[in-house]
Amino acid sequence: MSMRRSVVRCALLLAGVLGGCGSSPARMKADAGGQDGGAGAGGAVGSGGVGGAVGSGGVGAAIGSGGMSGSVGPGGGGGATGPGGAIGSGGAGGRGGAGASGGDGGGETGSGGAGGSAGAFYPLDMNDVTILAPLPPSSSAPVLLRGGDLVDDGTALVPRALFDRLVDSERNNLGLLPMYEQLQLVAVRFDLCDRHLPGACPEAEDARLRLVFQPIQDVTGAAGTAAPDVGFHAFYAIRNDEIAGAVAALRDLARMAPAQTGALRVSPALSAANSGAYATAVRAFVKRYGGEARIVRLTMNAQLLNFASFRWALRGVEKKGDAFVDITMVGATEVSESVGFSGTATYDVTPIADTPVGLRIALSQTLFDRADPSMKRDGLAVLAAVDNPLAHTAETVPCVACHVSTVVMNARAPSAGSDPLTVAGRYTSKFDLSIAAGKSVDTPQTLRALGYLRKDPMISQRVVNDTAQTLTEVEARFPPP
Repeated sequence: MSMRRSVVRCALLLAGVLGGCGSSPARMKADAGGQDGGAGAGGAVGSGGVGGAVGSGGVGAAIGSGGMSGSVGPGGGGGATGPGGAIGSGGAGGRGGAGASGGDGGGETGSGGAGGSAGAFYPLDMNDVTILAPLPPSSSAPVLLRGGDLVDDGTALVPRALFDRLVDSERNNLGLLPMYEQLQLVAVRFDLCDRHLPGACPEAEDARLRLVFQPIQDVTGAAGTAAPDVGFHAFYAIRNDEIAGAVAALRDLARMAPAQTGALRVSPALSAANSGAYATAVRAFVKRYGGEARIVRLTMNAQLLNFASFRWALRGVEKKGDAFVDITMVGATEVSESVGFSGTATYDVTPIADTPVGLRIALSQTLFDRADPSMKRDGLAVLAAVDNPLAHTAETVPCVACHVSTVVMNARAPSAGSDPLTVAGRYTSKFDLSIAAGKSVDTPQTLRALGYLRKDPMISQRVVNDTAQTLTEVEARFPPP
């Protein structure tokens, strides 16, 4: 483990990223100090550390150590092992009583572990809350998990019924092929909420685990694998009282990763030669918070085979009450969106809502070129607003907007005499907002926002901005000591 920072959202040819907001830190009573060597009383998720010694309140604490602010009782006959919380959720335990298990030696009063909180502070960075896995060397050896793999509750990560519901709606007429067995997890994201509205996540909401799946295929006549332009984006609920534990688990993952500060890119930790332990821990995190009981939304974004030109289908389902319903496109009544590529970063969208006003002009190079300078500036500002999580979410703009804003901004700004990095309304952050590690900015023949087009990683500006905003809010809610 290396310290690297200071402590203090549809076949072949469908990783869609459709965006959907947060929870409060667990406010728990401190764990009581154990008596006679017993463990401190466990808090909610985020209490006792995994693998603590007998009676421990935190990770690897000594016998008889207490929970937060709890004093240590005298050593007694072998206390029960403290309840296990989420990975790394417990803080460091206090010093235990002197003497072996079962002895009567009186030890010093120890300082308590951080039960019920987000655990010992460790800084998170871009590649810690958005994890883009490298492509596997073979389709038979996933880097992380397959879509059909079972999680801790015994259900599949991607429920087959939901997958078939999305694909079957397009398959007969538009050339989608079955590919459930080929689905692999290519990206893992954490967010403090579902981002229904712009701005910071309300503290009372549940958090989200967001997973991107693509079919992974072996390359005929060549080495390695590739991902066709097909993707599914699954959203899972992390209950409000589980958020502290989830953040603690992410901090433990960050702690065991090699240096990976800076811009979002293919995960340095999963790309490392000794990535086994980190990959195992990521799988455990996904299996803990994924599965059919937790899934609240599944969307797809697929390039369609039955068209000579580039055309994609976008659609999704989300949970309302006890049933899944089709997602209605923003500004329309239809439940699917068809997007065609007309060249020069121009997209024909059906249905299309001019939301925000100016989006329709921005999506067409011809319309943009005919606009006056003021309208061009407004069009660029619209694209910047689409990418800004403080201004818009996937529930306030059409699906296509977040998927093409990166490449459209790059194509339109020069003709308006503007620098994309200085457009009014652009999202800013202390975190690195570069997208240079992906090829989204100069690949208009895909709507992939996070994942792969064949072998090339795709990282959109919206995904990067969302990641930075999540980090900002995590730091505010679970600050350093």
